[in-house]
Formats: sequence, C-alpha cells, structure tokens
Amino acid sequence: MKKLIVMVLAAMFILSACSKEELPVQSVTLTLDSNPTTGFSWQVEQSEELFQVDKVYTADERPEGTAGSGGKETITLTPVKPGKTVVTLSYARPLEGGETADQVIYTFTVDRNLQVEMTDAYSLGTEEPVTTPAPEIQTEEVTD
Repeated sequence: MKKLIVMVLAAMFILSACSKEELPVQSVTLTLDSNPTTGFSWQVEQSEELFQVDKVYTADERPEGTAGSGGKETITLTPVKPGKTVVTLSYARPLEGGETADQVIYTFTVDRNLQVEMTDAYSLGTEEPVTTPAPEIQTEEVTD
C-alpha cells in the first residue's frame, strides 16, 4: 500500500512538472541619445550580474560630408538568472579620464521564470523618478 501511495505521488509530481507552462523570457530595451564622435558612450554596470548586455549604435541620417552627428544607442538587457540588481547607465568618456556627462540608475527584479520588473529609476544626484529614458520590457519567443 505504501509503495502504491509513493508511486501515485511520484506520478502526480511528474505530471505537474510537465504541465507547467513556460513563460517567454523578457528583456529590457533602452534607446538613448548618443554621439560617439565626442568620445562619449553609454557604459553599463550591474550590482549583481543578472543580465547579458548587448549594445548597438545607429547613426542618425546626416548630409554627405557632415562629421560628428549623433544617433541612438540601444542597450538590451536579457536576464540569465533570477535576483535583484541595480543597473547604472553612465554616459561617459572611458578612454579620456572617465568624465561622466549623465547617469541613470534602475533597479530590476528578475523572478525564477526570468520575468523582469523595474522597481526604481532615478537620475544620479536628483533621486527624482526618471520619465525618460523609460525602459521597454519586451517578451521574447523561447527557442529550444
């Protein structure tokens, strides 16, 4: 009788684990003004390494022969493990003494299903809520 109960419980556990719906992974995307011709670029630091960070720069259209125009830097944060982290974005000149023009700080929580929630955001020095750049949390398709 005990063996039967153990087998039934084991079967229920296996079935419940199989029936759980996997949630798609979420990512956070920030699109920020940037002008690397000035030596400045967006630097990303995390208090806990919860995200894979990808950065892509796209130059604005400019007339031929024009030098030094800006563009947009898109930063994508894809969670790799659960936890809580503070992400600091610094618009800085890393190769020229580290001068920083702007800093924005976000606090993110990543749950065990790799779902992302922003719990706080402010500009350094003001500690006022950030209205821009607001992160866009996107859901990605899970590929096996």
